[in-house]
Order: sequence, then structure tokens, then C-alpha cells
Amino acid sequence: MKLQHLLALALALAAPPALAQSRAGHYEFYMSPVFTQSKSQTFEGGASANIDNSYGFGGGFAYNWSSHLSAGAELAWGEAYYRTTLAPVNPGPGVGPVQASGFVDTATLRFVGTWNLLSAPITPFVSGGLGWTHIYTDIPAGPPQNSCWYYPWYGPICTTYVPTQNTTKFSYNGGAGLRADVGNWVFRGLVNLQKVDVGGAQGDGYWTQYRIDFGIRFR
Repeated sequence: MKLQHLLALALALAAPPALAQSRAGHYEFYMSPVFTQSKSQTFEGGASANIDNSYGFGGGFAYNWSSHLSAGAELAWGEAYYRTTLAPVNPGPGVGPVQASGFVDTATLRFVGTWNLLSAPITPFVSGGLGWTHIYTDIPAGPPQNSCWYYPWYGPICTTYVPTQNTTKFSYNGGAGLRADVGNWVFRGLVNLQKVDVGGAQGDGYWTQYRIDFGIRFR
């Protein structure tokens, strides 16, 4: 009986590396709810913004070159409510700060690499990526404008719209977390730090995000 127990223990200890080695040569696809921590920022000219906690969604596709290394691409989207103080460029009598609020939407496309520290099915990991982030706000960029378009089946239609501020900036990220492989299923939890290169005069672009990945591996 004791020999059987020792054999069972030896098999249990040997199983995790064997399972983890099957990661090599596999693709994986995952979906991710994303939580972004609230942030207060100051900007050029004395403007400021308080951005609430926000929730978003993302997905990714990667290839496992080995039990340790994978590389792929991710797409993430988020929306946050903000309250801001607009500072006048030329302050004077009767010209002071203005309070405003709205929503800011972000969409990020990044190429990411991940290093799993262990070859076991449960392993800590680190990751890093480079890409672009599109930032869209409902801050007006000019007066209302008229626009006419030819629509299929309807013909010309004219509408009025207000142009708003939006921009696309280079971004990069680094993260760390824990991964678990259960059969062909992949589960990961990580903390991600993302920076959008908006320039020093336009505020600190670092964002702290918490993410849970639910995925599947396949050949």
C-alpha cells in the first residue's frame, strides 16, 4: 500500500510539467472583462479632470512558441465618465474656469508578448506590449455643422452634427499575473499598467487596469 501511495504521489508531481509542455505549438483565444482604476489628472494651463472607475472589454489571440513564451495581439475597449475643469487661455474679469462632464471612449490595439515563469499548468507570468490607443471624447471641437450624404435606398439626407475631439496615440503596457491551464481551457488574472503617449504638457498617461482572461487553446 505504501508503494502505491508513493507511486501515486510521483505521478501527481510529474503530471503538471507534462500538461504544461502541451502549451508549446498551440494557439489560444481569450476574452477579457477589464476594470480600469479611477484617476485624477492635471493638465496644461491649470485644467484638471477626475475620471471615474470604468469597465471595458477585450479579446486576444496568441501563439505559444514554447511552454514559457507566447506572442500575439489584443484589442480592448473602454468607456469612463469624467468631470473636468476647463481653464481659460486668457483669464480676466468675468472669464474664469468652467465645469464640464462627459464620457471618454478608448480603443486599443496592441501586440503583446508573455513569459510564463514556470512550465507547470499554474504559473505566474509577465507580459508587455506596444500599440496604439484611440481616444474619443464628447468635448466639442467647433460649432454645429451641416452635412449631406447619399444613402442607399433613401437618396440625399442632410443632418447637423457637432465635431468632437478625438486622437490616436502610441501606447505601451506591462503587466503581471497568474495563469492556470485546465485541459484546453485557459484562465488568467493580471494587473496591467498602460501608458498613452500624450506628451508631458497634456497630463500623465498612466492607467492601472485589472483583467481576467477566459480562453481556449487549440492547434
